[in-house]
Amino acid sequence: MSHQEQRTRAEATPSQGTPWAQGPGRPQGIPETAAVLNQRIITRESLDSSVPAALKLKKRIKRFALDNELDHLPIGDIVSVALDEWLTTRGF
Repeated sequence: MSHQEQRTRAEATPSQGTPWAQGPGRPQGIPETAAVLNQRIITRESLDSSVPAALKLKKRIKRFALDNELDHLPIGDIVSVALDEWLTTRGF
């Protein structure tokens, strides 16, 4: 995705009035998310965050897991993909 496409996409994303700064692009040396998540052993770090209760994310995640007959849903991997995509779109 070109820098202009990233800027357009970032501007189109609702930000509740907050003007997000556009970064210079994804830093060099950061591997693609899929490449990292497909490794057998992954060094992890904790990312503690609270989310709006109104979105009912815990309940929706449980429903997704049940509907898809999943014993284990890798929440950390899902968060990693979402945040990496969000930051990359904004040039960070």
